[in-house]
Amino acid sequence: MDTLCPFFKETCHGNECVMWKDEECLIASFLQRISEAPKENIPSSEEIIERSGGGLILHREEAEVPKWLKTSTPEELAAEMIEFKKKEFPEEGVFGFHTMSRYYWSNKSVEKFLMPPEIQVKIERTELLAQKEILREEETQRKERLEKEKEELPSLVSQCVDWARINGLKRLTLADVDTYILEKDLTILQEMRRALYAMANLKLKTGT
Repeated sequence: MDTLCPFFKETCHGNECVMWKDEECLIASFLQRISEAPKENIPSSEEIIERSGGGLILHREEAEVPKWLKTSTPEELAAEMIEFKKKEFPEEGVFGFHTMSRYYWSNKSVEKFLMPPEIQVKIERTELLAQKEILREEETQRKERLEKEKEELPSLVSQCVDWARINGLKRLTLADVDTYILEKDLTILQEMRRALYAMANLKLKTGT
C-alpha cells in the first residue's frame, strides 16, 4: 500500500521528491528531531518552516517597520532615492540601479526582505518609480550630450586627420581612433567614435 504524504496530501514519491534525502523525508526527519529535542531547543512560533528546493529554511519574525516607512508614499520615497543616487552615485553607469537601491535601503537600516508583504510591495513600487525616472533623466542627458558632440564632430574629424597625417597613416583603424582619443584625453559616445572613424577615413581617402 502506498504511503500518503501528510504534508502535501498525495502519495509519497520517495527519492523523486525534492524533500527526500539519504533515504528519508527531510520534513518528517526535522519534525521528529524537534519532538525529541529538549524544550529549550524547539524553534519558537516566530519561525516558519517552508518547503525549499535545497531543504528546510527557517524564517524569523518580520522586522519592525519604521514609522517613516509606514507613512511615506512610494512617490516620496522614490524622489528621496533619486536624490540619494545623485549624491552618492553621480557617475552614470558606474553602479547598476539594484546596487544603488541596496545601498539606499541599507543606509536607511531597512531589511526589505524582512518587511511585511504590504511594505515589500511599497518598496518594490518605490524602486520601479525611481528606476523609471532615473532612466528617463539619463536618456535626456544622453540625447543632449549626443547633440553637443555632433556639433563638435567636424572640428574633431579635422584634428584627427591632421594627427593621422603627422603619424604617416593613410587609413585609420578603430584601434588608431581609440589611440587618438586616448592621447587627446577625449570622452565621446560610441556613436561619435564610429562617426569619427568613418569621416576621418573619408577625408584621408579623398585628400580633403
